[in-house]
Amino acid sequence: MADAQNQPPEDEDLVLSFFPDPPPFYKHFTAENLARLKDVKKEASGDNDDNRDASTAPATKLSAEQILALPTELRYLIPPEPPADDEDFHVFDVVAKAKGTDIFTKNMEFLANQLGLEEVLPDWSYERLYPSADTTEPTTSTSLDRQNYLFRFLRSILLSYMSLLGIVAVDPASEQKDQKLKDIMTLVANMHALINEYRPHQARQTLIERMEEQVRRKREEVEGVRRMGEKVREVLGGFARLDLDAGRDGLRGAKEESEQVVLRSEDEVRREMQRAMWEGLEEIM
Repeated sequence: MADAQNQPPEDEDLVLSFFPDPPPFYKHFTAENLARLKDVKKEASGDNDDNRDASTAPATKLSAEQILALPTELRYLIPPEPPADDEDFHVFDVVAKAKGTDIFTKNMEFLANQLGLEEVLPDWSYERLYPSADTTEPTTSTSLDRQNYLFRFLRSILLSYMSLLGIVAVDPASEQKDQKLKDIMTLVANMHALINEYRPHQARQTLIERMEEQVRRKREEVEGVRRMGEKVREVLGGFARLDLDAGRDGLRGAKEESEQVVLRSEDEVRREMQRAMWEGLEEIM
């Protein structure tokens, strides 16, 4: 029992770190391994140029079989080839591409699939109704009048909605009703896409507002420091005036005291002279 109490805990010697340890294969990145890899590449390619840097040499010099035949510590030194622009790869279990993923198109495809599964608008698919920046037309993303297109889509949605009301009032089961719903859906999706293109402008304006707010707050702080400095100078000036007045009062008091001393000395001299005269008169008499 005593031995069990005196036994140190198992985690006593365990060293914990706030940050995780690096991958263990970083130990293979040594000068010796780089030199070995350089020799292997020379033997594989027949290149005798000793001035070439092995760390910047492309990995395509070695075939897949040659790379697999290398020792483990040397295989870590050869980076994998970057994916192509249209090649799919997974990031956190999400399919992505090197050139980027069009999230809006994926959302529209998902919406079309959901509408098809629910049999609401099974044949609907997204169609772009405004020029794109990727086309060869002279219209570019900078000269595209998005506001004009938004007003056009809004008017078209209102007209399509009024037409849909007329169709439903005459025949609720008409096939034209579904076509009008598809048109309205396409117009709304295009408006949504155009509004999303304002996101960079919104982010830029938000950043400008934040920076202006910081500048305004810093200017207010500087102005507050300046006002406080003026108050401190006024207080120090008041202290200086008080010291000057006190010095003047002291000088005035010292002067008055000196005058009083002079008057007292004159009175004493006169009294001594009078006393001496009286003493002389008494001796005479």
